[in-house]
Amino acid sequence: MDLFIASDRQLPIRYYVNEAIWIRRGCFSPPQLTLPFFVEVEIKNSYNLPIITQYIREFQCQYKYTEMQILIKDQTIFAEMHDMLTDQLLSNHMVSIHPLLPK
Repeated sequence: MDLFIASDRQLPIRYYVNEAIWIRRGCFSPPQLTLPFFVEVEIKNSYNLPIITQYIREFQCQYKYTEMQILIKDQTIFAEMHDMLTDQLLSNHMVSIHPLLPK
């Protein structure tokens, strides 16, 4: 998996076939995840990262407050996602972004 998104609330599943992004229920939970609900995200093309940002923002709009944790495997994707998310997220939601530690 390219990244994991965890939350204190149930996360929706999405398949963006044309953009080659799959957001599905997680089976393997990395030890770094501390929140109860998570999805695994597979990205075939990093040019479509704004779709992930849009997914997170749409999720946040459903609630007054959420806590999210994002773990990213690739350093390039980590840097891009960090820049995108710090500018676009709602202020009353807590999001932590970290690189995924190797096993």
